[in-house]
Amino acid sequence: MRITCVLAATAAVVMAAAGVAFAGQAQADHVPQGIYTYTQGDVVAEWTIYPSCVPTVGDLRDNLELPVACRLHIAPSSINLVNGGDARLTGGRWAFSTVRADAIECSDGGTAPIMENYSFDPVTLTGTRQVANNDVCNNQLPANIATFPFTLAFNRPLPIPVQEYPLYCEPGGLKRCF
Repeated sequence: MRITCVLAATAAVVMAAAGVAFAGQAQADHVPQGIYTYTQGDVVAEWTIYPSCVPTVGDLRDNLELPVACRLHIAPSSINLVNGGDARLTGGRWAFSTVRADAIECSDGGTAPIMENYSFDPVTLTGTRQVANNDVCNNQLPANIATFPFTLAFNRPLPIPVQEYPLYCEPGGLKRCF
């Protein structure tokens, strides 16, 4: 009876560990890398996406390669069309915000800033761009938030491949990474 309980408990632990390993690998597959075509209505640009990740600690035996420990550096082909930034995984979506200081031209020759929030799903490659401004141009333009859907399409790989997990973390102990 005791042997059966121990074997059942051991089997449960092994199955749970295998499930975590497979779940981690499935999520790690959704870290975008490469050159993507950004399409938002008539606006078409390219985003060059470079991932940079660090292994997460896990159970101190193996490094877990999960996208939660990644950032995506997104560089646009034309800053006049769309912005870039460093995206983080938030609620299953990659998101970043940026401020454009002189995005709105006022009738008096001055300029006003806007804030852009980008968010996209790594599986479907669909997202939203929110553009927000305060009352600007001497209150000629009221505060507003506009939301625009966009899609991403993989175009080609990076010219120089990037190692997603450039750090090696020593096994056991405090998991110092180098």
